[in-house]
Amino acid sequence: MKTIAEKLINGIDKDDSMELMRKKRRKFNPEVLMGQVHNMDPLREIVNKVYQKKFLLVLDDLWNENYKNWNDFKSLLIGGAKGSKIVITTRVRLVAKITRPISTYALKGLSKNHSWSLFEKIAFRNRQETNNPKLVEIGREIVDKCQGVPLAIESIANALYFEKKEGWLKIKDKVQENVIEQGGGNTFSILRLSYDPLPSCIKGCFAFCSLFPKAYEIDKMKLIQLWMAHGLIPLSNNGAQLEDVADECINHLLYKSFFDEVRDYGYRQVLKFKMHDFYHDLALSIAGADCRIDYLDGNTRHVSFSSGSSFTKTLSLVKASSKLCTILFTHGKSSSAMDESTLSELIESFPRLRALDIHGLNTKIMPNSIGKLIHLKYLDLSFNPIKTLPDSITALLNLQTLKLQECCNLEQLPRDITKLVRLRHLDNIGCSKLRLPQGLQKMTGLWSLPLFIVRNNGGLGELKGLNNLRGTLMIQILEQLEDANSECKAKNLRENQHLERLDLTWAHQGVYDEKLLDSLQPHPNLKMLEMWGYTGVTFSNWLSSIENLVNLTLSRCDRCNHLPPLSELPFLETLRLYEMKGLECISGRVVSEEVSALSFFPSLKSLEICGSPNLKGWWRSASMPDHQQHPNDQSLPSFPCLSSFWIRGCPNMTSMPLFPYLEKFLSLNNVSIKPFQETILLSSSSSLSSPLSKLKNMEISSMDDVVSLPHGWTSNLISLESLYIWRCKELNLGSDVDNMEWRHLNRLSHLEFHSLPKLNSLPAGLQHVTTLKMLTISHCENLKTLPRWIRKLISLESLIIGDCHNLKSLPNEMRDLTSLQCLGIFSCPELRKRCEKETGQDWNKIAHITTARSIWSAVRIISFTRRLWQQVLEENLVYLHLVF
Repeated sequence: MKTIAEKLINGIDKDDSMELMRKKRRKFNPEVLMGQVHNMDPLREIVNKVYQKKFLLVLDDLWNENYKNWNDFKSLLIGGAKGSKIVITTRVRLVAKITRPISTYALKGLSKNHSWSLFEKIAFRNRQETNNPKLVEIGREIVDKCQGVPLAIESIANALYFEKKEGWLKIKDKVQENVIEQGGGNTFSILRLSYDPLPSCIKGCFAFCSLFPKAYEIDKMKLIQLWMAHGLIPLSNNGAQLEDVADECINHLLYKSFFDEVRDYGYRQVLKFKMHDFYHDLALSIAGADCRIDYLDGNTRHVSFSSGSSFTKTLSLVKASSKLCTILFTHGKSSSAMDESTLSELIESFPRLRALDIHGLNTKIMPNSIGKLIHLKYLDLSFNPIKTLPDSITALLNLQTLKLQECCNLEQLPRDITKLVRLRHLDNIGCSKLRLPQGLQKMTGLWSLPLFIVRNNGGLGELKGLNNLRGTLMIQILEQLEDANSECKAKNLRENQHLERLDLTWAHQGVYDEKLLDSLQPHPNLKMLEMWGYTGVTFSNWLSSIENLVNLTLSRCDRCNHLPPLSELPFLETLRLYEMKGLECISGRVVSEEVSALSFFPSLKSLEICGSPNLKGWWRSASMPDHQQHPNDQSLPSFPCLSSFWIRGCPNMTSMPLFPYLEKFLSLNNVSIKPFQETILLSSSSSLSSPLSKLKNMEISSMDDVVSLPHGWTSNLISLESLYIWRCKELNLGSDVDNMEWRHLNRLSHLEFHSLPKLNSLPAGLQHVTTLKMLTISHCENLKTLPRWIRKLISLESLIIGDCHNLKSLPNEMRDLTSLQCLGIFSCPELRKRCEKETGQDWNKIAHITTARSIWSAVRIISFTRRLWQQVLEENLVYLHLVF
């Protein structure tokens, strides 16, 4: 509750200049809140912070059924300004009644047609069974019982997918028994029907998930490791590893909609899951007394705590339990501290623990007594400032998982750590000071070791026996090896056929880099490869032989002047080249070799080339005729699948393959216009018509020597939705003689002009782009007027004007922009003055924009283009209409 209050107060402080406070939805219980209000300063501060402020507070999934508690809680907010609102969602009618709402909205279920459509899509999956009238009849009866609840329909349809007619009849009877007899719309009972047919092992796995709070994002690998620690994963008859069997269990739960997938797009791209609240309730009911959250008694086997303080309170009530097998903490990276004495008491009190997660509790010293937990299979010490682990940890002979993520002060592991022969997962990501012990190669059962740091005493040879590593391996070479030749004899990664991602980082200027890189050849099954700071002159030949490679990133490899052949890698989808200062060409071949090849980047979808000032062209021979053909009259090769292309900071690159099939994004920043021009000119080719006709988003920026864009450059951009033109000092967009250049952009909705000194008027052809919804003009100091034809932009909803000092008035035709909802003006002193409410000379031209909102001065923009965001926060502006 204290955290909620502090975040609420911080949000008020941060947005103090705004009349409206937008709050994140947070679930809490007013009864608990009021019980703590007298002991917590942040809660008392709410009264002062909301005083005379207009706020919007959303209470999601409220369960309070006590009128007094609700009234007391509401009294905290009574000082808010007129117009403040509280929005409540609840599953209980009594809760709604207690709050005495101004209005209530009861959500209705899906219509019969929509319900059947959803059911049919899942249960039949477009199979021929839809022609079976008996199954259709049974299905419709079942759908009727679901009373339009989408979750219930989805759940039961998934349960029916693999069933034959007899199975459908059984489930229909169970629906009749478990739902109708209990009074109708019992979604919980329907969900139970999708649980009952699950294999027994998966039922146990699902019930275990009740330990995680509602809306908690469950890490996939963590869940698998916990299941394994408790023996919930059965041995496979075909010899499959436990992790693989557990992965199948997760896929089953995903397929049956018990889990929703949530992907973490961070560096490690961790896969996570969430459970719908109803499924969480189902898991709780199944687990019963075995699993508890923030509470335990003598019968509890698994417990999770939301903070260290909640655990300390519970520990004082329950001194010991021989049944407890799991203690988890589900807070983020940090919580209230747990000192050594409390941790020692925990170990003594619960000797039969199999899983212990004490991450982020500011634990500095691990007690020696940790070695007494001889049944322990899962231990998470991540995000703690520990420097060493006690030697007694090597007595945990059953340990399967040891997590040490971001233990930044940890310097070494016990010397005898290799005695932990059952250890499969040693997660040391972020342990930058950690020195791995000698003899690590004996731990042949390791599945994960994400970070391997190499110092001048070598150590690469320790990887030789670790052939079962999965997932990601990051090798950081911090110092030059004293005996690089002996280290290069390891040749060890080639045998590791399960490794999916390899990151190689050099943090020194070594002279043996090329030999070292040769020794690090991975297995051809590798999917992702990243290299940072490599200082060799050439890359190893094996780079071209990783036939299953999907993603390749090369960064700051400053001495390399070209790359090995990559064009025939069959599955390469993403290629990123960052700050390759010495790079002169991408391919060491001549263009004729690439043209005659059987395939040319057959799967490449995304290409980024950034910060390579010496890059002259794609091929070793960059000089090409202007008509895009080599001496044998064969066209330049084209990327057949490329969808997104970013090229930035490569001003000397004038030749490259063509990119006519782009769909998502094209960014040209501080580069020659020639590659774009050559691709556009393909429209005259009989073999490739309408290049770039599927492109949706385009950016042109920092092209100082470009005076005009190629003639007919818009003719094929018929799918373009967003266009950004920035910082082009010499660009003149007024060369559209017949005012028709822009007419082809009949899907354009977002347009931004930024830092264009030559722009003295908007391109006349723009009047034909009636689909335009958002127009932003900034730092165009020579723009003096807006055209009268602006009235033709009938779809325009947002107009932002900034730092256009010579724009001193608005045209009368602004009155005709009936769709305009948002007008932002900043750093235009004279124009701003003319637009002042009631008193400004141009006020009558824009007064209609404020019919739904009044003028707000000096506020932050909510809806705004990304490049101007930071500047707007620092500027004063007049904002005539806010869109929420």
